[in-house]
Amino acid sequence: MRILLLGMGSRGDVQPLVALGQRLRRMGYAVSLAAPADLGHVVAGSGVDFEPLSFDLEAPLREGLGRDSLRGSARTQVREARLMRHVMAQTADALAADVARLVDRADAVVSGALTLDLVDALLASGDRRGRPAKPHLYAVFAPVWPSAHGDSVALALRPRATSWVNRAWSGTAGRVAFDLFRPAGDLVRKRKELPRKRFRDYVAAAERTPTILAASPHIVPPAPDWPPALRQTGYWVRDAATGSPDRSLDAALEAFLAAGDAPVYVGFGSMPTPDPAGVSRDVVSVLGRLGVRGVVSEGLAGLRVERSAEVLGVGPAPHDALFSRCAVVVHHGGAGTTAAAVRAGVPQVVVPHAADQPYWGRRMADLGVAPPPIARKDLTPARFERALEVALSPGARETAYALGERVRAEDGVGDAARLVDTYLCNVRK
Repeated sequence: MRILLLGMGSRGDVQPLVALGQRLRRMGYAVSLAAPADLGHVVAGSGVDFEPLSFDLEAPLREGLGRDSLRGSARTQVREARLMRHVMAQTADALAADVARLVDRADAVVSGALTLDLVDALLASGDRRGRPAKPHLYAVFAPVWPSAHGDSVALALRPRATSWVNRAWSGTAGRVAFDLFRPAGDLVRKRKELPRKRFRDYVAAAERTPTILAASPHIVPPAPDWPPALRQTGYWVRDAATGSPDRSLDAALEAFLAAGDAPVYVGFGSMPTPDPAGVSRDVVSVLGRLGVRGVVSEGLAGLRVERSAEVLGVGPAPHDALFSRCAVVVHHGGAGTTAAAVRAGVPQVVVPHAADQPYWGRRMADLGVAPPPIARKDLTPARFERALEVALSPGARETAYALGERVRAEDGVGDAARLVDTYLCNVRK
C-alpha cells in the first residue's frame, strides 16, 4: 500500500513527515513525500521517496514580495495574511495539478493544513456522509482547533484562561485560514463541477477527517473540547541512525563548539527582519556584555556576523545535533524549532514574528524554560539582555533539562505510525 505524505509549506512542515514516513516504511508501507522542490535536502537520506512539487517556497522568501511581506509580519498579522493569500493564489494551479497527479497514484493520503481542503476536493466521492474516495488523514503540528482552553489553542484572546471568548476568536481565525488556503481546492471543485465549499462544510470535513496532532502533551495540554477525530502524540523525530548530510555539523561549527563554553544560539528560521544588520549588531553587543559565546544562524533572516573567537555565523544546521550543545536557544517560535529546543533540554528566548509563534513563546514561559516572549517589533538590546539573563539562570537550566527528559521519553512518531496503521487496517476491513 502506497501512502502519500503532503508537506506543503516550510521545512517545519516537512521534517516531521519525514520521521512519520520512516516509521511507516518499517511497517511495510511504500511511502512518498511531496514538498516544494527546494526542500528535497530535508528528505534526502531518509529512505522516503521524494516527490518534488513544481515550485520552490524558500527561494521566494529571500527576495521580492515574500521577503518584504514577511518583514512586515513582525509588525502586523494582516500583512502576513496578505502574503499567505498571495502565495496560495500564485501556486494554486501548480499545486492542484501536482497533488492531483500524486493522489491518483496513492492508496492513502496524509495532508497538512495547507492541503486539507485540496485533498478533500480531490477525494470527493459524492457519498452522502462525505466519506472520501481513498483514506485521508490530517497531520498538524500546532493546536489549531477552536477551543475555550487558552493553553490548548494557538490563537486565544485570554491565553491563560478557559473562556468562550477563546473559542469564538479561534473559530474566527479558522474562518480566515480557510479563506487563505482554499484557492487550490476551489479550482478542483470548479473543474469537477462541485459547489464551492462554505466554511461550515470545511469545518465538517476537518472534524470527520482522522487527525493527529504532533505536539507533546507535556507542552500542549489536551483540551476536553477538541473534536473526537483528533488524537495527540508526542513530537515526530527522525531516526537518529539514518545517515544524511543534512544531519551533521560542518567542521567549522564543530571546531567552534569544542573551543570553549556552550554558546547561545540565535536564529529566526525563515522569518526575515526589517533591519538584519542592526539586529546582528545588537546580538553581538549583548552577547559581549554578558560574556557568552554565540552561534548566529544567518539564513533567511539575513543576519550576518563577523567571525571571531566568541561569535560564529552559520548556515543551515540540524537543530537536533546543535541545540543540545548550546547554553540557550534564541529563536522565532516556530513549532519545529520550539520542539527541538525542548527536546534538547536547554532554556530558550522566544522572539515571535507571526502566526502560532506567540503561542509557543507563551507556553515556554509558562513552563519555566524561557522568560516571557519578546514580540519581534519590541526586540531591543535591553529587553534581549534581560531575557538572556533569565534564560542563563540555574533555575531555567534545571527546568529545561527536566522537561527535555520527559519529552524525549515519548515515542510520538511511533504512536502516530500505529494510529495511521490502525486506521488503514480498519478501512480495509
